[in-house]
Amino acid sequence: MQTITSRVLLALGLLAGLMIGTGHPGGALVVAVAAGAGIWMARADSVRRDLRRA
Repeated sequence: MQTITSRVLLALGLLAGLMIGTGHPGGALVVAVAAGAGIWMARADSVRRDLRRA
């Protein structure tokens, strides 16, 4: 999951950067916040699964 997570964050960061470069700072902010929230939820879910195994 680490490599997929890193690639998704990299791609969304690139998209946000391109949106800022083309003059859409609000859209870039939304993409960045959505990416952060999605990764946070994915990591929280993986921790919850690990705790269930123990």
